[in-house]
Amino acid sequence: MEIIDFHTHCFPDELAPRAIERVIITSPGAKNRTDGTLAGLRRSMAASGVTRSVVLPVATKASQVAAINSAASRLAAPDIISFGALHPATENIDEEIFFMKANNIRGIKLHPEFQDFYLDDPAVFPMYEALAAAGLIVVFHAGKDPGPFTNDHSMPAGIARVHKQFPSLCIVASHMGGHQVWDEVEKHLAGAPVYFETSTGPENFSKQQFVRLCRRHGIDRILFGSDTPWYDQIFDRKWVDECGLNDPEKEKVFFRNALGLLE
Repeated sequence: MEIIDFHTHCFPDELAPRAIERVIITSPGAKNRTDGTLAGLRRSMAASGVTRSVVLPVATKASQVAAINSAASRLAAPDIISFGALHPATENIDEEIFFMKANNIRGIKLHPEFQDFYLDDPAVFPMYEALAAAGLIVVFHAGKDPGPFTNDHSMPAGIARVHKQFPSLCIVASHMGGHQVWDEVEKHLAGAPVYFETSTGPENFSKQQFVRLCRRHGIDRILFGSDTPWYDQIFDRKWVDECGLNDPEKEKVFFRNALGLLE
């Protein structure tokens, strides 16, 4: 069975050591499971049985957007699907979206904590409108983050408000809808027509709780993700494989749901 990991990160070889160090310093308890390079990601994929990885870069400054999108267009390979980036302060959003569409970049990752904006702030609505019109996927960091943040920029209720305002915008809420705020996920997002991605679930849920939330939300909207290098593809793949989902459900989570989005 093919396995698509919908949440991975890697960095250019020359930047990877610094990127890894910066996250470890600012995020207590963070630990890298690869060296942060593309080669390290591929070694992890080979060991875990992951056949394709979606790489999710984040632009912490608007000035980084063009370079990230250019790099994403070069990174594409049969086993690697790189998303692009936008920042709320990006001035030429339409140009960057045109570039992504022209280069078959399927979506972007937004991290409201790292990028210091509230995801349901009306000031960013024009960006969502443009993304929806272009048919691009938006992957949100959802819930809390171990870094030095206020941890309220990307809550489930906010994601629900964005979906209500832009129902045609394809939203993926990372970390099973909201890291460490899963009661709020069940209240505001469970069953909504947005996708959840599984990273941090195996480290925080019992298998019974995980299966219950998957089925309550709808197995057709669950995507396997690991958030490597910060989490272990090998552990997460094995855990989801053994959590109690039946074979047709696992096929959807590991492969078919992601394929439907990406194609």
